Amino acid sequence: AISSRGNLSENTVPMRGLSGSCQNSEVSYYGSYLNDRFGGGIGRRVGVDESGKRPLKGTGVVRVATFNDTHENLRKWATRENWQRATEIHKGAYFTRYTNEIQEAVLEHVRQHYEKMPYKADEPVVMALYRFEDRNEFEDRLNKMRVTKLPAVVHGVFDEKNERCIVDFANKRLGGGWLSYGCVQEEIMFIERPDFGAMCARSLLEMPDPRQEPIASPFSMEANEVWILKGAPRYAHLGWYGRPPKDALKKVKLLNPEEDRKTSPTVIAMDAIKASFETYQKEHLELMLIKAYTGFVAAKEDDVAGEVVATGSWGCGAFYNGEPVMFAIQSLAANAAGVALTYHVLGDGRRLAPAFELLEEALVKKLSIKEALELLAERCANDPAFRTKFKPRSAM
Repeated sequence: AISSRGNLSENTVPMRGLSGSCQNSEVSYYGSYLNDRFGGGIGRRVGVDESGKRPLKGTGVVRVATFNDTHENLRKWATRENWQRATEIHKGAYFTRYTNEIQEAVLEHVRQHYEKMPYKADEPVVMALYRFEDRNEFEDRLNKMRVTKLPAVVHGVFDEKNERCIVDFANKRLGGGWLSYGCVQEEIMFIERPDFGAMCARSLLEMPDPRQEPIASPFSMEANEVWILKGAPRYAHLGWYGRPPKDALKKVKLLNPEEDRKTSPTVIAMDAIKASFETYQKEHLELMLIKAYTGFVAAKEDDVAGEVVATGSWGCGAFYNGEPVMFAIQSLAANAAGVALTYHVLGDGRRLAPAFELLEEALVKKLSIKEALELLAERCANDPAFRTKFKPRSAM
């Protein structure tokens, strides 16, 4: 069980060592949400005990806390009554604008299958929180390490059977709107892999009611944090992407989790900036670099996923980021962390050619990662290809 009396991670604490406009990470990273009841961030997080915090040597990243439980315990918890109570809290506190009865019916269909399916897992379900804390160690890497490799670009969605580590284009609250509405990458993952959903949903019943005060569950992240998730096999396949169709239940294929016992990937959950501006400033780029770098370091240095990460157009849909910039940022972060990227494209966004040109220049000229970041900032200031997709009419 998660204790609501654990150490609190204050949403307003700046990242250690940052200066100038980057010091208050919440203003820069969550600027699009400043008028909500949580003041733009996650609120006051409860239930995270940081007494076992451990640094990943030489990276500037720490492993803050680890949550784990058995599949059997999570499945026993996931009764219809518990799930409905968690859904009511989720919709009443965090995702208040819309509901989707079709999506809730799909979730209940998968939940019933999850509850009834006999499955004994070999390993626990694990969710680990990582935080960027030491600016000096990070800058030392940026100065010393050079751009030496570019991502391998492939067409199509993630191959979750064969790719050992994938990026979840996450919400700052893990799972996003999976309990209520919104059926894109993260929500689909949490519906198809209900161990993740059960861990997060259960926490809503083990903490003070967030409908009464602006608090966050443990499974939330701040601007300098990411999560590593693992141990959740697939129980279903949803045959659509986006708003569930009227016949969604007919397009749900229930699966035997036994078939995913050895293949369920490790997941890096990291949320992107929601662009409320047309031109990236250097501080935006730096904050996104820190976020991606923290995720890639966590996957590599803590020995959970190997050294190849599958990613794609992070934050380039409803968050209005531009594909060339997010490709370049993740490429620089991967070079800094020492991982290789497999970059998935679907052909439905801006072309990556401007970013390839920039990265090739950095590669040929043997630029440091810091120098390449400066080059990217210059392109963002002067080249329309490196702008966001935000327009004033798209403001919330």
